[in-house]
Amino acid sequence: MAALIGAILLILVATFQGNDSPDTWFAIQKIEIEGDLQYATEEELRSDFSVLLGQSLLSVSLSDALAVVLSSEWVASAEIRKVWPNTLQVLVHEYSPLAYWGDRQIISTSAEVIAPRKLPKLPLTRLYGPDDSSDVVLEQFGLVSQVLASTSLRVSTLTLEPRGAWSIIFTNGVKVKLGREEILERLQRFIAVYKSDLSGRIDQITSVDARYPHGVAVGWKKNN
Repeated sequence: MAALIGAILLILVATFQGNDSPDTWFAIQKIEIEGDLQYATEEELRSDFSVLLGQSLLSVSLSDALAVVLSSEWVASAEIRKVWPNTLQVLVHEYSPLAYWGDRQIISTSAEVIAPRKLPKLPLTRLYGPDDSSDVVLEQFGLVSQVLASTSLRVSTLTLEPRGAWSIIFTNGVKVKLGREEILERLQRFIAVYKSDLSGRIDQITSVDARYPHGVAVGWKKNN
């Protein structure tokens, strides 16, 4: 209410100062950006929001302004406030990265796929799969992570091949083929073999095939 009264008073004052339209008096001249920014910079956001400059606080709707703000790649949500006579305040909440999707995109903790202009270097798992399969791959990544929670193994890369086969590369360099069926059971079988026989010989292993019903096949490096 106080802001509305202030705006009305400003209009009345401006009425006696000239013949310019109210849209000119209250044109947006400044965009103030707030929020804990980790991935986007204020300069980048101001550039993304610059289409709002020059528009009138009287005529621009908060929903239209919010649509412009949310079109910026790192912005997950935002709160917008008009500050009379010529300022727009924007509180930005960024997406939180969960994993890389392919080589140029990121999946957020809210399962949104974003394509930043600059891909940050983060210690994240890389997920690969066919187009439009990010939800499936992300769900599988969550299940795989649960199975691995009690081990020292961590996923570096999880891949879903076009024909439906899964494979994992762990951070220790070991690659495991899991095939298309019974993925978690095969992973558990590999973990059992890894704990009992393989963990001390990682530098000698090239790959592991866990697609067998009762065991795994280990590829060993040739001795020089």
